[in-house]
Amino acid sequence: MPELPEVETVRRSLEPLLVGRTISKVWRSPLALRREKPDTRLLAKTLQGARVERVERAGKYLLMRTTQGGALIHLGMSGQLTVEKSHTEIRPHTHVRLELSRGAELRYVDPRRFGLFRPYLPDAVPNEWSALGLDPLARSFTAAVLREQLLRTSRAIKLALLDQELIAGLGNIYVSEALFLASVHPALPAKTVTAAQAARLRDAIQDVLEQGIRNRGTSLSDYVDATGESGNNQDFLKVYGRDGKPCVTCGEPVRMVVMGARSTFFCARCQKRRG
Repeated sequence: MPELPEVETVRRSLEPLLVGRTISKVWRSPLALRREKPDTRLLAKTLQGARVERVERAGKYLLMRTTQGGALIHLGMSGQLTVEKSHTEIRPHTHVRLELSRGAELRYVDPRRFGLFRPYLPDAVPNEWSALGLDPLARSFTAAVLREQLLRTSRAIKLALLDQELIAGLGNIYVSEALFLASVHPALPAKTVTAAQAARLRDAIQDVLEQGIRNRGTSLSDYVDATGESGNNQDFLKVYGRDGKPCVTCGEPVRMVVMGARSTFFCARCQKRRG
């Protein structure tokens, strides 16, 4: 699933291709996304004839704002949001096409249909947007704030960090990487985190996210940016997907366990669990 660095990379690559352009035509497939029936009339009302003003991100969500409202977008597990020439072949599983000025189209493709492309009216705030926790790249994301959030739950710290209502945008890849960088065991109860651990973890979270953005995201399967280009952050991962391979720090084999139905990668020597 695309996480914060992938979504931010899509946003940055989308903005120069969309802002200032007018949407002349809207097409939406009849298939539901994230179990929502398509509202084609509202989609046309908020997008057709509108000019794109900006593209924002909160957590893993994108918000394309237009002069008439806009669209809330989530890439789900396999979604892709690309700007292509109007004459290029339409790929299978294309669910939204927005015809733009100057002979281009914004296309939303999602084979598994876990994503979202929902229209919204001007000045409306989508419920998903307002329910999100603090963005980990915000200035207000301090070690003290992070620790305060973690002390609220007895869950394993790995699972707490995946909770989008606590911290928005983190996913399985970058949480595993940040915990390794901070030398924190993924099963540590969140409510026991020390101030020193929280400080290391806050820095590690921002470091791995910023690295992911610099490398234009992690492409392990479907992810591409708005121009169709893959990222290369997968070449820089230290523990994720490296089960059985030597730890880059100590040489101990990286371990994989399942936590919350998700694969979790860590080094038992570098990330000792207290108690």
